[in-house]
Amino acid sequence: GSGGWSSNGCFVKNTTDDETVCACNHLTSFAILLDLSREPLISRVQATILTFITYIGCGLSAIFLSITLLTYLVFKLRKDTPSKILIQLCVALLLLNLVFLVDAWLALYPQAVGLCISTAWFLHYFLLVSFTWMGLEGVHMYYALVKVFTDNLSHYMLKFSLVGWPMIVVIIVIAIDKDNYGLVSYGRFPDGTSDEL
Repeated sequence: GSGGWSSNGCFVKNTTDDETVCACNHLTSFAILLDLSREPLISRVQATILTFITYIGCGLSAIFLSITLLTYLVFKLRKDTPSKILIQLCVALLLLNLVFLVDAWLALYPQAVGLCISTAWFLHYFLLVSFTWMGLEGVHMYYALVKVFTDNLSHYMLKFSLVGWPMIVVIIVIAIDKDNYGLVSYGRFPDGTSDEL
């Protein structure tokens, strides 16, 4: 009743004295981003369904984020700070969705390793930017609702923008090891084929 992972469709795969490995059949394809084991996909039908759900979800999200941005820009609703923060968040989410949609198309060209690495870099960056702007939205709400009578911060949006677009993080990651965004063969079935449509 208070939230959490559903145990429906989950089973114990392996148990030792040190660890227990569970498997579930109800996660979305976004869970592949966190799949550290990189095990092959089980069912081609499930992979196809999850791929279509992902495309439809990202496409609808991109359309409505574009409508939101156009509304704020056309009707000049961008004057106050909350609107500016929302516009930055919408831009970050729109770019994340567009890179995610283009990523599937670029995956059809496995010989273009540079494109794959740059796409992974952009996915990492725009996901980080989206999380950062969501956090900054929360910080601004805290200042607006809890610390109502605080001093007006100078260059408020400039400071938020420096924190909200943290390019230095992904630059450090790629500077440490250029193979951090390397190719990993996941999303393949046991026979070696992929889930291409």
